[in-house]
Amino acid sequence: MSENKTAETTAQQYDNYPDPDAIVHFGDVSEELVELVEETLETSEFLSTSRDDLPETTLLVEEVADE
Repeated sequence: MSENKTAETTAQQYDNYPDPDAIVHFGDVSEELVELVEETLETSEFLSTSRDDLPETTLLVEEVADE
């Protein structure tokens, strides 16, 4: 039962953000690993990541539209 409450709480924390194409939540990992994945994703010209006011082990990933 607590798993459902946790899922609802997790979903609610993203309500203030634009609808991302992906949410990557790492769980209990080092900040260095999160930064490595974030930097790797940012090297793509088709992806953008953000972490504003999110738990430190969570990334929002969005596809970058061709201009």
